[in-house]
Amino acid sequence: IVAIVDGSETSHYAIGASITVAREDADALTFCVTIDPALSADGVGMTCFEQMAVELSRQMLDDALQRARASGVPRATGQILQDEPARGVVAFARAERAGLIVLGLAPRVGILRPFIRSLAEEILRETTIPLLAVRRPARGKLNRRILVPLVDDELSQLGVSYAVELAKSFRSSLFFCTVQDASGERAAMHALNAARAATDAAGIASDELLLPRGDDITSAIVRNADVHDCDSIVMATHMRQGLPRLIEGSVTEAVLYASDVPVVIVGAPHPAALRSR
Repeated sequence: IVAIVDGSETSHYAIGASITVAREDADALTFCVTIDPALSADGVGMTCFEQMAVELSRQMLDDALQRARASGVPRATGQILQDEPARGVVAFARAERAGLIVLGLAPRVGILRPFIRSLAEEILRETTIPLLAVRRPARGKLNRRILVPLVDDELSQLGVSYAVELAKSFRSSLFFCTVQDASGERAAMHALNAARAATDAAGIASDELLLPRGDDITSAIVRNADVHDCDSIVMATHMRQGLPRLIEGSVTEAVLYASDVPVVIVGAPHPAALRSR
């Protein structure tokens, strides 16, 4: 597990979430801080800023490590990365063969928010390593009960497959929900039945809910995560770019910024990568 630390309030929540997962999974945990490589430029002034950044980074890592040790994760480590944040984190996670990246997600505000990419979005465009985004303090163990929104397509199947693997590892129960769209109830029920078949085959407990047509999908997902006492949400995404992203939007992205429970995002492989397999 690679957890990004930046000293923010949401980063504090992400540290807690990463410790919870690492403790339950008995997995390696590394906290990392990125420093702008421009601070390494020549000049007395820049060198001073770099030293200050390194000292601050070490303090943030020390605080995270003390918290991890006090919480039962004694082998957690810290790493300072001198690189652009998304590129540095992804390169480090790949080198460490990480199975999860964790970060705190700050809300996007203002009229320009559709045009602003968060660190979470940048990371998802660079890698298919699952990303756990945290906006609020996590409740429970993050994995006791997991909400999995789905539709009848390959992208949802990717999210279901990942959720099933999580449930097998953590003995979780899954809660599937879908909405009856223009294609009708048959397609919605087909998606739910396929998901239930996957959990039955894996010996995992699951429930499902067919949401009424006309509901705002994002609001319904967020609301049902709370109503049904789910600890986290698992969703897959294509991470659209450019004009399609502005016109069509993304339910996954909307849930990411609206959910009070942690959201695990599974990025779909690029079509070129699929063709090369």
